Amino acid sequence: MTEMKAFTALGLGVLIVAAGCGAPPSAGSGGLAVSASPAATATATPAPTPRPSPLLSAKGSILVKEPATGEQLNAGTVVSGEATVFEANVLYRIVTASGKVLAEGHTTATAGAPQKGTFRVEVSFEAPYYGEAGFVEVFERSPKDNSISDIVRVPVTITGSY
Repeated sequence: MTEMKAFTALGLGVLIVAAGCGAPPSAGSGGLAVSASPAATATATPAPTPRPSPLLSAKGSILVKEPATGEQLNAGTVVSGEATVFEANVLYRIVTASGKVLAEGHTTATAGAPQKGTFRVEVSFEAPYYGEAGFVEVFERSPKDNSISDIVRVPVTITGSY
């Protein structure tokens, strides 16, 4: 016969059931059988660091693939992506968080609007003495009034030259 006991642990109302003494239960005896197995040891394989998703402009006409959000820029960097812009003209600049423009220029995408083209440009700049937060901006200017009509701002860290 199996003896059942109930206990209250620390007043929390936890019910512990203990099976009584005697021979180990056999099939059909109605007894409680507990099997203990050694804990499985897991070997942790480090997951690859995910790369942030490309950044898309508000209008959807500019997609920046490089650099990635949070990337550290040295005295030069590659700016690349896709664009559907007027006459395939893609403008870019690297600017510090305080507003100092370190580099600016333009490149041509492989196709102009309404087609989507790709662009890639190597940008050199003189790094500030101390590292600083900043942005890589890729944008389009309106052919009507030369205002910025679409822009992507990628937050980056600009490493110092010290």
